[in-house]
Amino acid sequence: MDGDGIGYRTLPGTNDYRAAYFTRGTGNNAKAFYSERPDDWEQNLARLYKKHDTARTLVPKPVVDDAAASIGIIAYGSADSAVLEARDRLRKLGIETDYVRLRALPIEETLREFVARHDRVYVVELNFEGQMAEVLSMELPQDAHKLRKLNKCDGLPLTARFVTETILKQER
Repeated sequence: MDGDGIGYRTLPGTNDYRAAYFTRGTGNNAKAFYSERPDDWEQNLARLYKKHDTARTLVPKPVVDDAAASIGIIAYGSADSAVLEARDRLRKLGIETDYVRLRALPIEETLREFVARHDRVYVVELNFEGQMAEVLSMELPQDAHKLRKLNKCDGLPLTARFVTETILKQER
């Protein structure tokens, strides 16, 4: 490793005798040898924390539209279009919102600051259980009380009507 916490790997089928490696699910040490030693396990977890911290600096940053509203919205992927239209609908009804479109995990400082600045943050997703809202609650325990699940999974694309009506119900 070169200090970033990301272990070296080779592609399967590489024709160099040094390229083949075998790992097991229970653990490995810094040289990728199988190990069940507690200190190897702890070192591996520390390496994974460092890897995630490194990744936070490398992943694409969220796209932010922040005009100092008290209500925030977080979404990602195909929910984006429905959220953009819903924000226009809400604005016409006198409800201003700010928006973050996530583009990658692990989360980084931009999202932490966004959630901290808002009174309520709706996490909009096409997911049966609201998995991203759960992930964000674990990542941001000090602000988890601000997060509101806004999720739907019925096999159809998310609609601006659903997003608008759900936010209106909770805001009134």
